[in-house]
Amino acid sequence: MKILCVIPHFYRPKAGHTAGGNNSNDISRKAERIAVLGETISAFHQLYGNRVAGLDHWRKVAWQAASPHSCEVDVVVCTLGDDHLLDALEISPVLYRRVKINDGFSPSQLGFTAHMVMREFAGRYDWYCYVEDDVVMTDPLFFRKRALFDAEFGPEALLQPNRFENNSPFGYKVYPDYILGSPWTKPFQDLSDRPDLTLEFLGEPVRFERTSYPSAGSFFLNAAQLERWLSHPAFLDMDESFLGPLDSAGILSVMKTFRVYKPVLDHAPFLEVKHGSPRWAPTVGLEDRPVIARTQPFADLPDHAHEDEDRQPDDAAVAPN
Repeated sequence: MKILCVIPHFYRPKAGHTAGGNNSNDISRKAERIAVLGETISAFHQLYGNRVAGLDHWRKVAWQAASPHSCEVDVVVCTLGDDHLLDALEISPVLYRRVKINDGFSPSQLGFTAHMVMREFAGRYDWYCYVEDDVVMTDPLFFRKRALFDAEFGPEALLQPNRFENNSPFGYKVYPDYILGSPWTKPFQDLSDRPDLTLEFLGEPVRFERTSYPSAGSFFLNAAQLERWLSHPAFLDMDESFLGPLDSAGILSVMKTFRVYKPVLDHAPFLEVKHGSPRWAPTVGLEDRPVIARTQPFADLPDHAHEDEDRQPDDAAVAPN
C-alpha cells in the first residue's frame, strides 16, 4: 500500500500576537509548532511505514521490522517563501519533501495549493491525505478501518475522523469539531440524506452520522475517491465561503463532493486524529454541563432539538484552527 500525505505549512510570527488566535502567527507557541510539525510528519512513517526497529541489547544492534502491513509513505510539505519552520525541525529531512509554492497565493490559500499537489500525484497512491501541520495520526489501524467502511458503503460516502484535544484541565478528551450548526453547512450538504450508518467491527456495531461539522483539520481519500473529487466541479473552485479560506480549503470542496460521516460521539475513538496544537479543550467548562446521551442522528431529532444547533452564524463563531 502506498500513502501520500500533503501538509500545507505556514508560520510567520507577528509581534504582539498572543495565544488564542491563529497559532501560525503566535510567537509564544513557536517551540510547540516546531515540535508538533515534526510529530505530524514522523507519525505517518512510524505508524504506517517501515521505519520500525527493535533493540537487541545482547548483540548491540537494532533489527528493522519487516511487517507485511507496512506501507510506502511519502510526505510532501507545501510552503510559501521563507515562512516555515522546516529548518528548525529535529527530524531527518529524508522523511519529507518540500514543495515551495510560487507567488500568487496568500497564506490563507495554501491549502488549495495542497489540492494541486494531490492532483499532480493522482494515480500513484492508494491513499491521498490532506493533513494540516498540527494534526497528528495516532491509530495504526486508521487506514484498515477506513477500508472496511469504504468497502461497505462505497466511494460516495466519506468517513472523516474525529479530531480530539486531550489537554482539558478536567481530564476529558474533547472533540472540538462535534456540532457546528446546520446553517453553516446547509448550503453545501443535506444531512437528511442517509443520515445514519452502522458497521460491524470486532463483533460490535459502530455507528456513524452525517455531521454538521465535517472539518477535522484533515481528510483522507482512497484512489477512487480522489478521482471522484478531481472530476467534481467543486474541485479547485477556490470557494472560501465556509468559515473562511483555511476551513474552506480543509473541507468545503470535499463536503460538496461526498456524503460526509463521522463516528457518533459514543464511538468517536473508532476513527480519530489528534490536534497537536490545541486551543479549545482548556476553555470548556465541562463540570457545568449535564451528561446527555444522544441516540438519534441529527436529522431524526424533533424540531425543538435543533433550536441551539440552528442559531444563525455570527461573528463570535470561530472554528478550531
